[in-house]
Amino acid sequence: MRLLNKLLLFTLLLIFYIMFSGSLSELTVISGVVISATLALVFDGIIIKRELRLKDLHKILYLLEYLCVYLYYEARAHAKMVRLILGRSSYIKSCVIRLNVNLSSEYGRAFLASSITNTPGTLTLHLDEGRGIMYVHWLAMTSLDPEVARREIMGKLHDLTLKIFG
Repeated sequence: MRLLNKLLLFTLLLIFYIMFSGSLSELTVISGVVISATLALVFDGIIIKRELRLKDLHKILYLLEYLCVYLYYEARAHAKMVRLILGRSSYIKSCVIRLNVNLSSEYGRAFLASSITNTPGTLTLHLDEGRGIMYVHWLAMTSLDPEVARREIMGKLHDLTLKIFG
């Protein structure tokens, strides 16, 4: 029954549409419903390759956890950028850092890279899929230690992406 696929895809698209628009107005909800329904009907077979079953519910729960963690990181990054811009010190330490990414799914790699890019102060520059390495421009560097950088930039997002798409 592909109806569960379409319903799940519609719901996720609508949640992300409202989240990224940053508004819960009537126009946002109506346009979000129309766009999400259209995309769910057209791209269901392309985005979700197989028929979902109820046991896939745990991945949906991980996706909701991912959303909560991402929103927390997003708010924290915005606050950091505001402090950096409005603070007395105008010195910015930026760098390009190499992070190991252990994701076999193309969707997972794209999902994580997009999340990093959408977070203020970081930008995914390149993803070397063969070696599992992601290069990220980090505007407000705190350490060149790869583990500290990984914790600061990705935090729990990598592990949650692995649980969702792995």
